[in-house]
Amino acid sequence: MAIEDLIAFQKTYDFFVWQKTVVRHLAKVHKYSLGIQLENETVNLLKQIIRSNMSRDGREKEIVECLTILEMIKILIRAGHEYNKEGGISFPHYKAASEKLIEIGRLLGAWRKKF
Repeated sequence: MAIEDLIAFQKTYDFFVWQKTVVRHLAKVHKYSLGIQLENETVNLLKQIIRSNMSRDGREKEIVECLTILEMIKILIRAGHEYNKEGGISFPHYKAASEKLIEIGRLLGAWRKKF
């Protein structure tokens, strides 16, 4: 399947573009630690989705790795919200991110069930 046709990839890419606005609003102390880590993990998730799509054997294992990276992104978003009073992630951004990540998780879970 072409990666452009994979909904999980597109939703993750949309999240990557959107989360840049969240990182931009972080306080300086969080922007260069939490923000960079969040961006890196999201790029890692995009790479892993591509690997999973290209894999012939062991695709389920590759998708499980996607789900693991997704959990790390959720933890970073949650930690960012915990820092809200110190310039972290605001509640509206936290809520939007959570909804987007839940949707990505559902798509990856459905993809995993195919194998």
